[in-house]
Amino acid sequence: MTVINNIMKHLTLLSIIASIFSCMEPNTEDIWTLNKIAQVDTEGYCRDVFISGDSLFVAAGQAGIQLWDISTITAPTLIWSRSLSELGVNKEISQVEYEPSIKQLFALESNERPIHLDLSKGDTVSVVGQFSSEKTKEFRVNTNNDTSFTMYAADNDDGLKITTFEYDSGFGLWFNTEGDEIASVGNPNGIDIYENEIVLTLDQLGIEAFHNEGGTITSSYHIDLEGNARAVTMKNGGEFYIACEDGGAYRLSTGFSAQWEYMVQFAKDLFVTHVTSNDHQLAVSCASNGLGLYEAMEPSAVEERGIHDIGYVYHSEFSNGYVFAATREGLQVLEIVE
Repeated sequence: MTVINNIMKHLTLLSIIASIFSCMEPNTEDIWTLNKIAQVDTEGYCRDVFISGDSLFVAAGQAGIQLWDISTITAPTLIWSRSLSELGVNKEISQVEYEPSIKQLFALESNERPIHLDLSKGDTVSVVGQFSSEKTKEFRVNTNNDTSFTMYAADNDDGLKITTFEYDSGFGLWFNTEGDEIASVGNPNGIDIYENEIVLTLDQLGIEAFHNEGGTITSSYHIDLEGNARAVTMKNGGEFYIACEDGGAYRLSTGFSAQWEYMVQFAKDLFVTHVTSNDHQLAVSCASNGLGLYEAMEPSAVEERGIHDIGYVYHSEFSNGYVFAATREGLQVLEIVE
């Protein structure tokens, strides 16, 4: 009887161990595949992309700025490119943003001042000049009307920098008509805007949110996070994703207050530089770890759906169901298959 009991104990123990290890096996049914639709050699590192219709603007690092036609998604066509010398700058280009309503393009010379380019005159690409502050880490542009825009910049020295320009048709020039600086809790690395809400990432100090009420911008709250807060992507005024480098990423909903409704940390074992979303799909740029795919579950969970080694990924964006990944290997156009 003692022998039988010992055998039963061993069998029970083995069953428990087997159960534990079976739970550790990845569920392949939950893994999403990633199909490569196209790959483009951008010469320099592809640092950032901005999609407007069939136009794809590329921050090509040491190769400057490029415009690609993606009307044929499997074979993007180069329309024009501008080198660093043609732009009148020395450092690589790390960000691009285009405002189609006024046909103005903006780019960032890494850790320097943003560059303003005029694309309103047919095939001509005119460099208007550089403005705002040195040590700009990232910016967002809002169009006020047909002849005015405002740039909001994450200035690593001065906090939140706001600059407004208006076009004077008599002189044919853009003039700086208004500007302001708002101190932040820490030195900003990234920025995003949704309507009247602005969020800055502050490296090891997390994020700080601001509210714009009729042009008066005030700090709303500050939330500390693990890791180095680098980039923020706002889904709406109170929900956003934060890339925290060695701290992974966060899905955060504040309900417009410092007391968050929920905060979920994910991709904690990865070095996350950017997060972008398309409904429930998340594309997580993970530097040398490639591109992570995650699913945003309701109400607040985030589940991994696979890590794909596509090279060193700086940034990615969704458009028309495709993922456009900015990598050291160039621009990659990808399709998620669930």
